[in-house]
Amino acid sequence: MKRLFCLMLCVMTAVLVGACHQDKTESAPTQVQTEALTEAAAPTAAAQTENPDALGLKAFINSFDKSTVVQEKEIYHQDDLTVTVKGIDYSAISGPGLQLAFESKYNKDIIIQSPYAAVNGFMIRPGLSAEVAAGKTAEGTLTLPYFNLAISNITSLKKIEFALRIVEAKSYNPIAKTDLIIVNTSSDDGKETVCNETGQTAYDKDGVKITLQGVNTDRAFSDGAELMVYMCNDTDKSIAVQTDEVIVNGYDMTSAMNLTILPGKRAVDVVTFYKLDMEENDIEVIDSVKISFTLKNADNWETIDSTDLINVELKQAETLAAATQAATAGKGS
Repeated sequence: MKRLFCLMLCVMTAVLVGACHQDKTESAPTQVQTEALTEAAAPTAAAQTENPDALGLKAFINSFDKSTVVQEKEIYHQDDLTVTVKGIDYSAISGPGLQLAFESKYNKDIIIQSPYAAVNGFMIRPGLSAEVAAGKTAEGTLTLPYFNLAISNITSLKKIEFALRIVEAKSYNPIAKTDLIIVNTSSDDGKETVCNETGQTAYDKDGVKITLQGVNTDRAFSDGAELMVYMCNDTDKSIAVQTDEVIVNGYDMTSAMNLTILPGKRAVDVVTFYKLDMEENDIEVIDSVKISFTLKNADNWETIDSTDLINVELKQAETLAAATQAATAGKGS
């Protein structure tokens, strides 16, 4: 019962936090929400960060390059929808926002969302939900969470890539989904951010690599401890990386990670060992972690491969404060 309560609490937290950053909370039928739910199967790392000082996140935000701008221009045009980028807003504590203007020629009210985004070549979980009345114009903000930027060591926005999903406002029935839209900023130098790939190799086959970069056992998050996971997709397919089993000190955890990585992109994410799980199993010190992964084709959800249980090397994960110092010293990220 307590494990069920833990899982329910985690899901509710993610939903409530996400609602604070969206124009309208989504409540779509299961069929329409399948793609979105697979991305949100576990609460996002940004939602778990209640303390802005956690892992030096406040220092990272303060050091983030906020001088980068974009030129106002039309970035997408189809028969029924035109999208214009207006600028970048750095005022939100959640993360910088790409300001967008939408002009709809649909004869129905629509909601525009973003299923995924990439910044400087790294997958980022974006926030966007803009409602546009039939035949009208509206504005919306594509939010790029600071936490996702921080763990990917992205200190400046250079190239922003994202897709849009258009659904009916009343029924949430899908209408259209765009290809990747690319926005180059004033800081774009043609180079993508280089992430530290050192760590324990968990999977390396056919262009897909998963590296475990340590466990944060300091409980910097109020929710528990975290395993840092680095992923690289050098295939021509979109790959979904999911956790299968997560075992800490011999006990099964309700932890989960589910992230889609576009072709040629990279990603950094965390597997959270939730505080309620740890307390339920009297875990005060993490002595052992075992984890397994499943890889799927994100276009048809067919399983590509899976791993056996992997014994995780219990080194300390690099903190955001250390990453910030390194990024500030190198300033080329």
